[in-house]
Amino acid sequence: MQFLSKFLTLSGALLWGALGLHAQDTPASLPPLEEQTISEDMSLKALRLVQTYMDTVQSLEATFYQRAPDGGVVSGKLSMARPGRVRFDYEDDVPFLVVADGKTLNFVDYEIGQVTRWPVKDTPLRALLGASTDLASIGANIEMAPFGNEGLVALHATDVDRPEMGQITVYFEEVPEEAEKLRLVSWVVTDAQGQITTVELADAQVNADLNADLWDFEDPRGLAKRRRTR
Repeated sequence: MQFLSKFLTLSGALLWGALGLHAQDTPASLPPLEEQTISEDMSLKALRLVQTYMDTVQSLEATFYQRAPDGGVVSGKLSMARPGRVRFDYEDDVPFLVVADGKTLNFVDYEIGQVTRWPVKDTPLRALLGASTDLASIGANIEMAPFGNEGLVALHATDVDRPEMGQITVYFEEVPEEAEKLRLVSWVVTDAQGQITTVELADAQVNADLNADLWDFEDPRGLAKRRRTR
């Protein structure tokens, strides 16, 4: 899928996928009741935390660092507003822009004067940009303390009916000074070919007042090489 081979070959920082989880053998019997209850309690807590985040955080601004499957790293400014709006402003020497207006995600190539579009709902980013907390609709699985990292919560999402969309895992961390609160720290996208792209956020400001013109862009089609303007 072009979205995953072009946009996601630009690139953040923590390559969570490189940690390499391995499947365990299926146990011959159920775990003791106490252990099972603790696991269920953690899952319910993780679900509650993510739902609270989705309900309370409606917009965000941050610096992003993106790592492509080939190891290349780029950075820039991320602006995001739910539902469906996002803008990746890459550093000045990267002639690309990614912006969504609520319905359509646009990959803008100012070097060759081309715009490629996808419905937001048909991209992995819908797990971050959805209007509701209906996590079941994105095939979500929420995990507490992935890789044994206490205080980390992972939201794994995929569409079993459209595997070509790829898979996304969104990572949140608990805010120590504020109970029952998460902050978004990174996400990992794996495309249908197993290529991994990661994005890490820094200096995030939540519920920022964002200008409506962030979701617009200068269309370069039919023009010679041009650089984007805000």
